[in-house]
Amino acid sequence: MKRNKFVIVGVGNVGAGLLEMLPKEIDILCIDNAPGAEEKAKKIRGDNVRVVRGDATSRLVLEEAGVDDADCVIISTTKEKISLEVAALLKDHFSPKRVISVGITNSGIQRLEELGVEVQNIFTITAAGIRNVLEHKTKAAHSIGLSKNEILEVEVHPNSRLANKPIGAVAPLQWNIGIIYRDGNIIVPRSGTVLKPKDKVVILGEPGVLKTVSEILTFNFERFPLEYGSTVLAFLEGKEDERYFEELEYLFSIFPLHKIVFVYSGRAAVRSGEFARMINRGRFRTIEERTLDISFAGAVDQMIKETVGEYGLVAVPRSALSAGPLRTAEKKFLNDLSVRCACPIMVMQGTHPYERIAVPALQDADVRRTIETALEIASSLNTSVSALLTRPSNYISSPGDLKTFDAVRKAISQTSLMYRTNVETPILQGNPVTAVLEALSTYNLLMVDTGTWKKRGWGLSLLDPDIMWHIVKRSPVSTLLTPPLEESL
Repeated sequence: MKRNKFVIVGVGNVGAGLLEMLPKEIDILCIDNAPGAEEKAKKIRGDNVRVVRGDATSRLVLEEAGVDDADCVIISTTKEKISLEVAALLKDHFSPKRVISVGITNSGIQRLEELGVEVQNIFTITAAGIRNVLEHKTKAAHSIGLSKNEILEVEVHPNSRLANKPIGAVAPLQWNIGIIYRDGNIIVPRSGTVLKPKDKVVILGEPGVLKTVSEILTFNFERFPLEYGSTVLAFLEGKEDERYFEELEYLFSIFPLHKIVFVYSGRAAVRSGEFARMINRGRFRTIEERTLDISFAGAVDQMIKETVGEYGLVAVPRSALSAGPLRTAEKKFLNDLSVRCACPIMVMQGTHPYERIAVPALQDADVRRTIETALEIASSLNTSVSALLTRPSNYISSPGDLKTFDAVRKAISQTSLMYRTNVETPILQGNPVTAVLEALSTYNLLMVDTGTWKKRGWGLSLLDPDIMWHIVKRSPVSTLLTPPLEESL
């Protein structure tokens, strides 16, 4: 049986990623004239790769590489002039079955397409994205809109964590599902429409977010918080110490984040020189600083109005919430912030590294989505996840309470099986708030979905207290608040 043969032009970031991702049964030949290219390729793929040292814009080098009988030639260089020259040579003198290339400018993309090349835009290019194209899982629309991959057609992989879920449970925030093709039929999506394996789904949104979403849909991709964004918005109230900046630095070490925006309130601006030294000591990739000579709450409000939807994570210090005017309005502040940002909120307590993650699994809370997020985080940290259950009292609980308890425990078990991992389920006794808070002394991170908080007036709160909120308010550890489920179709 003939083995597939791929030729990769360039062993840079994209080319190296392909060497790692493509199946071993594919014969791969690389063309690169950089001194360490062969050593780099063999370090990734061993002897299952051959490297031709030379200039890919040379017809003789392409002949030596045997591009004529290649199943696919992938031009992974980000130098547009080289990509165009290689594509022109391939069209004029060779006949590989497929040619895929990185596209950079609109004119360059147009010229590559005229040469019969399948183009992957520089705005969203990844090795995983090219692999999906090779497997016919993703298509981009280049002649519609901005031609920046803001519209993609994606095939749902059976192992995707979004397969067999209703769209409402997926909760798209900075992207939308436009239409679904299934078995030759067109389905107009609704919140209750279930995504099925092999569905072809047209997704629309910000290109950077769509890149992540397409990879989540096309295979079992675990990259929190990229479905929201890759920039952190970090607020400074004025009382922060080194632990706050160390925890932010830790977040950058465990998540694929690229930029951080520090916002100084009026009180924090007084310590700007001291804070700047702490910031510059950190290993942040890209730093931006903004000073607003107003209160902490005012600074948060102004930044969210100006930049809503741009962030993957918002960080606030616990000290800013437990003192001053926010002390009595803490719940409303965090709930409004979560809704308006449409991204996770990290209430920083300095309890990193996150070696043990706790998710309260109370009777009235749908914990499946929060546990899934916890498992995504845990998968890259070698971290354990626990769902903290509290058993209903035999004396005062109704049959419905016991039934709900069993349903929550079953949902946790099903989620654990789906992710092929173990979720610890310690069963606590007594008052839920007291029991969970005592248990948190052995954990580093608490995770809660803000959609589980009860929205009610002061009088009803006295009669039926919001258990989940009281846990968040008194939590002794850093707390990650995931945004509420919303229908955005």
